[in-house]
Amino acid sequence: MQRTWSADELSERWSLLPDDLALLAGRIDAGKLGFAVQLAFWRQHGRFPDEEADVAPAVVAHLAAQIGVGTDALDGYAWAGRSGRRHRVAIIDHLAVAAFDEAAEARFRRWLAGDVLPREFSPPRWMRNSVAGSPAAA
Repeated sequence: MQRTWSADELSERWSLLPDDLALLAGRIDAGKLGFAVQLAFWRQHGRFPDEEADVAPAVVAHLAAQIGVGTDALDGYAWAGRSGRRHRVAIIDHLAVAAFDEAAEARFRRWLAGDVLPREFSPPRWMRNSVAGSPAAA
């Protein structure tokens, strides 16, 4: 896992959106920062962090600056506790993450077969018109 980030990378990959910031309203500092870290981590890695050590200090500082709290607010956050679990449920709901069950797999397969995969192989135009790509040129 990447531990050092440039300012541009932090801004591009770890910034909270306005809708994210609205979810933080009314939370205490530890809850705000813990929620923000879990949300941003999910977006970056597709999973939640197990503990604070999973998140680079620069990322924590970047998120803390965005929401106006100190990085020490995370010291009392219970990652596996009731608040951490509640935050994870709220994040999954906020991001509209759904289970990939059999029905989802069937929709995915229909989309893949119908919209993404070609019906018949057809070489690109540049290859068809290329003298070098022609067996007769050999």
